[in-house]
Amino acid sequence: MNEGEVTRNESAASRHAVVPPPPAGMGTSGRIDTVVETLVPYRNGYALAAYYLGIFSLIPCAGLFLGAAAVITGILGLRLARQRPEVRGKVHAWVGIVLGGLIVLLHFAVIAFGFLGPLLYGA
Repeated sequence: MNEGEVTRNESAASRHAVVPPPPAGMGTSGRIDTVVETLVPYRNGYALAAYYLGIFSLIPCAGLFLGAAAVITGILGLRLARQRPEVRGKVHAWVGIVLGGLIVLLHFAVIAFGFLGPLLYGA
């Protein structure tokens, strides 16, 4: 057997070899993600924006607009995370959706009671 034949056989075997999945915590780029990369979804801007908009929607009066923006960007962030799992950010997107949605509902309730209260109770 010549050395050329061994090389040819080895290259054929390496083409058909099964590659195991990367270990847990290792990104698709082949390197291990740091703690910051795991906790902050910097590749998913929509999810990160939804998270911060949801937090800032707790500011009175601005919450109606920031909460609605948090819900919209959260949905976009979830869609991006579903299409490209390596970007992560599902939890941040859900926090933005839930918190923004609750704040929007709370603002609508306050507005409704503000207008309907005098009509119902005759102020």
